[in-house]
Amino acid sequence: RDTMLCRHVFAAAQRAVRAGAPRMGARYSTKPGGSWHGGRSTADAVSDIIYKTPTAQKTAHHMHVLNCFMQDEPGILTRATGIMAARGYNIDSVVVSRTEIPGLSRMTITVNGEQAVVQQARKQLEDLPQVWAVVDLSDAKVVEREILLIKLSTLGADTLACAANACTPRQPLSPSTVHRRERRLAAEDAEDAPSDAPYLQVVESSKRLSYIRNLANMFGARVADVGADCCIVELCAKSERVDAFMKIVAPFGILEAARSGRMAMSRAAKLSLFEESPQESAEKAEAPDLSHLPPS
Repeated sequence: RDTMLCRHVFAAAQRAVRAGAPRMGARYSTKPGGSWHGGRSTADAVSDIIYKTPTAQKTAHHMHVLNCFMQDEPGILTRATGIMAARGYNIDSVVVSRTEIPGLSRMTITVNGEQAVVQQARKQLEDLPQVWAVVDLSDAKVVEREILLIKLSTLGADTLACAANACTPRQPLSPSTVHRRERRLAAEDAEDAPSDAPYLQVVESSKRLSYIRNLANMFGARVADVGADCCIVELCAKSERVDAFMKIVAPFGILEAARSGRMAMSRAAKLSLFEESPQESAEKAEAPDLSHLPPS
């Protein structure tokens, strides 16, 4: 009976989500002999899971990853990216590097657009004389990585870094904000600073550095450089994981950040030497059966 009730609640909740109805999990409850988890009925637990699960956004644009193999010639990068720009697409990232073959470069283009238009741009890339091949890895099983170098403040997001630390330029401040900061700095200079202020900053910097190191270890990153008032963290992970790490460490104060862009490579087609690959299985299935023919 409980199983039938859970199925009924699951179907009703799905219909409510599609119709945009309010939450209805509280209207269903099991009898005293039913299963309870943490003071909630099974029906309430299933309803909460359905409402807390995010739904996928349907869109006509998808992320496409193209690997373009080309010769090392001047101007080929401009012509390749110009084809995408002519279609009105803003390229998300472009990574160009040398390969194991001398004179051959590998360019990974990540673009968000429609399938038909991206495939047409791919054919135009293949028509370039300097391009050897273009491989579409959008629907393939790939290994994606992106490298992030981020400089974080260890004295707080509101503390100005010294001139030796380069920072990413921000937009200009309004005149009122500039005058307010000048008055605040003048008031601080008028007061006598305590003699142990540098020691307090060292203790605060050590605490923040410890927090940053713990977060970096959770994401598989490492602290590449440490200074008196800032540190540099290096992270090699998927682009989504890099985005999540930057959002988490933003309260510490991001002084500078540099991302390499998405790099992609297809996974191994064969996972075991004792099993046939999908391509070999398909070739055997397509081969005609000649056993019923008479001997020649």
